[in-house]
Amino acid sequence: MTMSKLELSPLYTIDLKINDAYSLIKTSIEVTIPYRLQLGNIENAALDQLIADNEKFGKQVNKNQKSEFTKDLGLFEKERISFVREIFRITKSYIKSADSSKKAAAEALNFFIRPYKEIPNLPQNSKNGIISEFVVKYKASPDLKAAAVVIGLDSAFAGLEIKNTACDTLYKKRNEEYAARELSGSSLKPIAVASYTQFCTAIQQAANLTPNDGIIALFHKLDELRKAYRTLGDNGKDDQETPENGTPAK
Repeated sequence: MTMSKLELSPLYTIDLKINDAYSLIKTSIEVTIPYRLQLGNIENAALDQLIADNEKFGKQVNKNQKSEFTKDLGLFEKERISFVREIFRITKSYIKSADSSKKAAAEALNFFIRPYKEIPNLPQNSKNGIISEFVVKYKASPDLKAAAVVIGLDSAFAGLEIKNTACDTLYKKRNEEYAARELSGSSLKPIAVASYTQFCTAIQQAANLTPNDGIIALFHKLDELRKAYRTLGDNGKDDQETPENGTPAK
């Protein structure tokens, strides 16, 4: 009776996000180290290459964690939302004012701001444009500007414009920075993934051709990792693609 051939679970490693690919490879290396003495020359050579390539990959990944613009962007975001809330709050407070001119001004502004009540809850990429539209429409209306002066909100609108411009500028700079980092990280990812594929092939062949208890135990641990990371990738998105073990994606 012949034993069935051991095959690692299909995984499109190249489709994993950069951080996930690095994490998979790093964890695979850590899992393998205790079994080094039970590996053959080919498996150890593949492991050494994987360690070297993933170390270079990791240096790039670690540089990509947090943008220098994030802290300032967060501060500007708090300030601009503070202006938005101030405009909503003060407008509402004058709706029932005994002063007819202030009440009329508040009612005019309230009618204008009503469609924008969800601004504080919008995602960043939408918020910049919506606030810009909000300010542009306000500035284009002499009646709204006059109403804001009556209830003391003209400075709040001016402050909101300044902070929104700052937020939009920093948001775009941060996105440009992330895009450049992604490109740089992506240039190293295929190298690390190729080494990982070579390493996995070596372990799979050893498990079938020159097995020992350590290699078999390592094979199953690596396989469990592949199964766990398979859910993170966009696997099987193209029927023409095959995972690195050469079997069709399942």
